[in-house]
Amino acid sequence: MKSIIKYIIILFTTSIFACGGGEWEGMDFYNLFMQTNISAEEFYPFLKDEYNTFYGEDYYYNEGKKEIFYPKGNVNLWQEILTNWSRKDIENAVYKFASFQWKSKNSSLEKRAKAYLKFANDCSKSFDYRNNSHTWDYEKILKQEPTNFEELLTTASELLSKETNEQLKMRYYYQIIRLFHYGKKWDEAVRFYEDKIEGKLPKNEMYYYILDQVAGCYYSLKQHNKAAYLFTKVLNNGIDRKKSAFLSYNFCTYHNAEGKQFFKGIEDQKDLLLIKSLRSFANETQNINKFIQLDVDDKRIELLFMRALSDIERDVWVKFIGVDSKKLPNYSGTYKKKINAMLQIAMKQSKHAKNKDFWQIASSYISFINRDIPTAKSKLKEVKTFAHQKRVLSKVYEVFSWKIITPENEKYLAKIYKEVPKIKKQNYWDTETMNDWFHLINDKIANTYYKNGELAKTFLIHNSVEVTNNLGSIELLNALTDFYYKANKNEFEKMLVNKTTNYKTNFIDYLNHQKGIYYLQHKNPTLALDYFNKNKSYKGKLSITKTIFSNNIKECFECEDVVMTDEVYKASLFSFIKSDFTRKELATYLLKLEKLTQDETQWKAKLAHYLLGNYYYNISNTGYYRGLLTSNTNCCNSTYTGTSYVDAKPASDIIKNNKGYNLYDIGYYDTYYFDLSTKSRSHYEKTIELSSDKELNARCLFLIAKCELNQFYNNGEEGGFEIKTKYYNYYLPYYESFKILKNDYSDTDFHKMILKECSYFRIYSNR
Repeated sequence: MKSIIKYIIILFTTSIFACGGGEWEGMDFYNLFMQTNISAEEFYPFLKDEYNTFYGEDYYYNEGKKEIFYPKGNVNLWQEILTNWSRKDIENAVYKFASFQWKSKNSSLEKRAKAYLKFANDCSKSFDYRNNSHTWDYEKILKQEPTNFEELLTTASELLSKETNEQLKMRYYYQIIRLFHYGKKWDEAVRFYEDKIEGKLPKNEMYYYILDQVAGCYYSLKQHNKAAYLFTKVLNNGIDRKKSAFLSYNFCTYHNAEGKQFFKGIEDQKDLLLIKSLRSFANETQNINKFIQLDVDDKRIELLFMRALSDIERDVWVKFIGVDSKKLPNYSGTYKKKINAMLQIAMKQSKHAKNKDFWQIASSYISFINRDIPTAKSKLKEVKTFAHQKRVLSKVYEVFSWKIITPENEKYLAKIYKEVPKIKKQNYWDTETMNDWFHLINDKIANTYYKNGELAKTFLIHNSVEVTNNLGSIELLNALTDFYYKANKNEFEKMLVNKTTNYKTNFIDYLNHQKGIYYLQHKNPTLALDYFNKNKSYKGKLSITKTIFSNNIKECFECEDVVMTDEVYKASLFSFIKSDFTRKELATYLLKLEKLTQDETQWKAKLAHYLLGNYYYNISNTGYYRGLLTSNTNCCNSTYTGTSYVDAKPASDIIKNNKGYNLYDIGYYDTYYFDLSTKSRSHYEKTIELSSDKELNARCLFLIAKCELNQFYNNGEEGGFEIKTKYYNYYLPYYESFKILKNDYSDTDFHKMILKECSYFRIYSNR
């Protein structure tokens, strides 16, 4: 294990390049205040990122294309001597040396720069074995050394002896120390550093490249405290090696080494305070205040403050609240204390620190989080810079200040919607356009509409009209219909209607279709037909088969509808039922069957009741055709007789009782239970009442048992018995129908068949 850690620490302090030489936020909270508002860009990697070791690691990949961002510190340093070169030429020469065209680079300095870069590339080729990230044979890697160590060291000495440019000399020093480091001559590396570099050369970016290597040597010499101290210097003062220095420091702490004995003056105190703060999960505000006491203008204070502010955002701006009981902003009493502490820091810094605008806009934002919108607005007006951030916050502040949404407010919202053309469909995973502020505004305006009883607008902020499918809420359907027919809709209201029809659906036809479905589910085919007649264009995705009037003995939802074995529906009496038909036609068939139940001819009435019993059971939440009316699948039991949300209420109840923050996720709360088995049972009982056919009556009793089981599943009726099968135990209700079937119909063929086919009935009969 020790050798593995040793390998990792050395690897982390190694550049993958030849020589010394963004914005993405978590998706579970709204990020309004950009972390990159801090002034020290070199500290971006240490901003908060829940999903990567360092902030913005995905920033280096631009829409799937590998866009390389070359080490800024090293390139900047090269620009100090290659003053007439473009930045692109420097990057290509340094990092694409083999393909770079040197023809026009003929000055003495340029030739010496080329000689150095060739040597640096030769060194890196010799160190290639260290970059083998595809092997787990750490011991093998550790045993390896540069293949031509002596030759490279000799070449370095020769080139260095001829070099007069101080920066190029420093770069050769770096390569020599790298050679000593990777050649396991750690003492020589340290002595060379002490003799040639320490206290003698400027502390530029190359100095911190060297210091990073020297710290690695101290680590290998088991002088972990000295290594830790040097890694903090690289972290705090270098540019390119900050991340590797941070990781290396962490490995030092595994040896109980933090380098404390080497920290002396104020600069050391600040360096130590930063790294301790980065590694700590507590006392953020306490550490920030300590830093301010040391140096009110140190840019690292902004970093620590931003990390603490990002933590607050993660808690107060919760995404996907929907019908949950949380609110925006969402925080507990403990967070109130932290928010107030952060507000005091921002207000104090806005008066005393040089970067006043950062602290002023931060103070404004925290006042907003603290629900003091007038103060937040007042502070925001004083901010002179941060134009984009200021625009975003001003919009959010405005929307959150509304108690109701007036037509004038909706004019304001219409302008916002035009400014965000990419967000016509609500996509909460849209990190590419970074429109968290827009989504937050949508959440808030939906909540404001909801509190004020504007149900249609609440729904349409987040949902398309198609989401009404299977919600089973007549309140919502009526509200949407009224909104559609509202005269003189303003621009924003028209936007809501137009942006939420995902499939180019005719808005009102779809609503009429859904109302037809609603009344079918509520056992009212007359009203259903009225609304289907109003629908001129929309048809359900799946047609309905006539076997919906059949019934099954074998329970198998995955099987084809061949399990629907009963064929009474094929009788000539029911020739008006087509093989496949629409929901509108279904409504007409139900009305015809209801009329037949009143027929003076008893057998016709009996069979009409029988088919209606089959139909209502089949579309119940335990029936074979559950979900068919709304074109949903009949899978699975957990969907129709349970829920993926613990203790969830159906959408119809949520909407009726105005539950939750808004209706963002209402589509997950489909309504599946309409007590259809009670209707089915009444038709089966009427069939028995009108029938002298014992075989038919026996079957009806078994089908009534299925209705009893449906009631048991949905209503949790007390009283039952446990049956044991080969694989599972079941707790079932006491079937009144089973009792009659056993006692009064044991002489029927159906009784003999069902004893064979149904283990429940078999075990019940043998009790």
